[in-house]
Amino acid sequence: MFYEIITTAIISFILIIIGLVLGFFLLKIQGE
Repeated sequence: MFYEIITTAIISFILIIIGLVLGFFLLKIQGE
């Protein structure tokens, strides 16, 4: 049960980072 919480937190953290990176690149592409 404890490992499931850690796994979920890690996956959510990775998804947030990917979303921020993709959003940054999209803004950078649209800006040019």
